[in-house]
Formats: sequence, C-alpha cells, structure tokens
Amino acid sequence: MRIAISLFLSVFVASWSGIASAQTRATPASNPIPIQANGNAISSVPVAPDSQHLALMSLLECLELYHPAQDLKGAAKLSGSTTMMLLGKAWADRFRNFHAKVEFTRGPDGTDAGIKALAEDPSLIVGASRPITEQEIASLKAGKCKEPMSIIVALDPLALYVHESNPLTSVTPEQLESILRAPGQKGAHVAKWGELGVTGALTDQPIRIHARSEIAGTTAFIKQFLLRGENVAKEVGSHTSSQAVCEAIAKDTAGVGIAGFGDAVAGVRTVSLNLRGTVVPANEQSFLSGQYPLVRPLVLVFDKAQMKVDGGLRESMLRYILSRDGQMEAIRAGFFPLDPSFIHKELDEICGTRMR
Repeated sequence: MRIAISLFLSVFVASWSGIASAQTRATPASNPIPIQANGNAISSVPVAPDSQHLALMSLLECLELYHPAQDLKGAAKLSGSTTMMLLGKAWADRFRNFHAKVEFTRGPDGTDAGIKALAEDPSLIVGASRPITEQEIASLKAGKCKEPMSIIVALDPLALYVHESNPLTSVTPEQLESILRAPGQKGAHVAKWGELGVTGALTDQPIRIHARSEIAGTTAFIKQFLLRGENVAKEVGSHTSSQAVCEAIAKDTAGVGIAGFGDAVAGVRTVSLNLRGTVVPANEQSFLSGQYPLVRPLVLVFDKAQMKVDGGLRESMLRYILSRDGQMEAIRAGFFPLDPSFIHKELDEICGTRMR
C-alpha cells in the first residue's frame, strides 16, 4: 500500500489505540493549526470557534488553483463509495467546466463492490471511504489491475450520534468500542444504556445500533481500525447512507450510530470523546486543533498503468481534485481538505517531482 496511507494509519492507530492521555493529542493528517512542543508532551494550539472558518480559508489559500495544462477528451467511469458519491459528482461536474469534452459515467456502488470491479475493469476510478488493505492490493494485482494505486483526497471526521433526548454526554474510547463490538469477542460488549451510566427511562433499554451495510466502507473502517478486526455488533437497521443513519436515530430514542460530521440532521446530537478525563467534542474546532482523533481518509483507487494511455485524463483529474478548486468541493460536501504539504507529496508520487 502507498506510504501516504500507511503514515496516516500509523497516526490514527497510535492516537486511537493509545488514546489518549490528556497530554498527548491526536494530530490529523490535515492540520492547518501549528503544533508546539511542551517538554515531552505535544499540545495543540486551541482554535476559537469564530476562527474555524478562517482556519479553513487560510488552508485553502495555500493550495494551488487548478490550471488546465491541455485540451482533454475521453471518458471516465467513477465507482465505489456511496459516502463519496455526491462529492464525486461535484468533482466531475466542475472538472467538465474546464474540460467539456470529458464524459463521466457511474460504475458499481459501494467501496467493496468498486474494488472488486476494478480488478476486472482497470479503467474504473474507485472511491473508498476507508483505506485499502494489503490483501485488496494483492487481489487487484492478481486481476487485471496492473499497477493499483490509492491516494487520499479528503478527510472525514466521524462521530457517535444519539437521539437528542439521550442524556449520554461523552464516552471513552473503550466505551465506544464496547457499543460497536459484537458480543463474544475478546473485548467487552455493552447491551443496555444503563451500562454506560445512563439513568432515567433509557436505563434498562437495549442499545439499538443503526449502521451502514456490511459492504460499506464505514462498516469496514469500524471493524478494521476501531475494533482491530473484531466483529461489529448486529444493527437494528442497515441504511444506504450515513445521513440515513442519522435520520433513523432521530426517530429512535434508544438509537445510536456512527456517521460523519456533515451527516447530522434535526433530532440527533453528537457524543463527545472522553480521552482520559479530557472531554473532546465532535466538532470542527476539535478537528482543526488536532485534538479529535476519530478521522478516516477518503481515498481514490485506480490503475496507474492507465495513465500511460489515457491522454493525461487521470493526471489532470487528480491535479484538479487536489487543487484549491477540488478541495473546496470537499468542504462543500461536508468533508475536510488536506494539508498543502501532504498534497505536494501526493502529486509528486502521482506525477513525479516538479518545480512549483
């Protein structure tokens, strides 16, 4: 797998598995706020709520605008993650403003389905709402995908959502895992709200999990990286999108589920993370300051060998997606952009080192 994703995962796994002393804060791959050292501890510079958007705009201003290098024509088929579907459509639509002769079509939906399809059809460009595993890379190489490559294109902070009437205010990482973990695994499993300290009408009520399907990238991310391979608890409802997960929780007072920051709807609220006594809310401020650790990368997977025969289409698309224009679309879709230095490394790996 690519070094960029390995580095991201090393940060995520270290911050989540060790999560978290009050003195050691997790730093997301995209972090526009400076980090300073205090002795042996690393602490994040806090971001005032009214400066959140200024921080994002400052980050975007450091990114290069997209400048078409050539007149393109051809076709591309996008597939994969339903979490990224609207973002992919926005990218395709805006890209055609620069390259009107390029046509886009849609392949199989779902991260797992898209990766399997890529093994048989290397012309696909697949979105994945989780990192690609080494086993999947090997499977792609064993198929028709000669040179599989994956790049991070945006970040998606995740949150635990409950019904707005639920009095639960925060959970530790261990409690979050115990909610999501199936019974009978190595780790603990909680089945009722009272086991999390919830009092009142919900005390003896079963915890009702609303989730994405088993083939969704969100579920795979929970299993692979939050639960470290253990099985996910059986849900009471399987939903086609993260927003649908939140909509279901809004109608279920005992409901709970994982979804992105941008998926909230009326009737739900997020639950903060209690990192060894430090309560970190699930919001933009915590993410931008580097305090919030529950973040997954959004990834594009493709056959790099196709770049030799596509007339510059893939390189131009990736340059657009990683430009200020493309990263602005990620923000509009409810996700977060990448750090400029990280983007430069991505582009160097895709296209080779160039003068900037």
